[in-house]
Amino acid sequence: MAEHHAATHHEEDPQAHATRRAVLQAAIGVSAGATLLSTLWVGAGLVPRVEKVPSREPVAVGDVLVHATGPKTNQPITLDDLRAVRNERIPFIIAFPKSPENVVKKDLVTNTIMVMLAEVERMSPETRRLASPEGVLAYSAVCKHLGCTISQWQNDLWLCPCHGGLYDVYDQARVVGGPVPKPVPQLPVKVEGGQVVVAGEFTDRPGADV
Repeated sequence: MAEHHAATHHEEDPQAHATRRAVLQAAIGVSAGATLLSTLWVGAGLVPRVEKVPSREPVAVGDVLVHATGPKTNQPITLDDLRAVRNERIPFIIAFPKSPENVVKKDLVTNTIMVMLAEVERMSPETRRLASPEGVLAYSAVCKHLGCTISQWQNDLWLCPCHGGLYDVYDQARVVGGPVPKPVPQLPVKVEGGQVVVAGEFTDRPGADV
């Protein structure tokens, strides 16, 4: 009997044995894969879903700058608008970018922008390079100190009302007073059809640094 059992064992088809082993390995692999997918599925469910909101998208090339406040809110800023305020107590306009899809991106703080018409002859070469040929300048209006909107003008300098930060708009917003750690970034612009259009990215990250 023992001899018969031994004979049966030795006569097993090698190909059939290999097939059973392959099937077993495949079953183990499928099981491991299913376990991994289940883990990933559960993990994905725990990650908060980031919802894209058009009005919170950052400023982009091709956006038109529009009035952020006042009777012309959401309307494009024109050269005539900038000429009209040039000799006023506040010689600039606070703006938001508007996308080609007509979405005003007003719900992202770092999209708050200052735009003005300045004397080209007074600009430093770096400042002039990012301004329009007409002399339109644009900067992030979010103070680098604590994030206030830079909304005042004093002695030909741009003034943050919160802690007295002073910027020279003719020299890439160089800091000339107050506790500000660094200049706000300049935004390259151009004029198309009389409107102010974004022509490039900010020269640095907008927003407070401290």
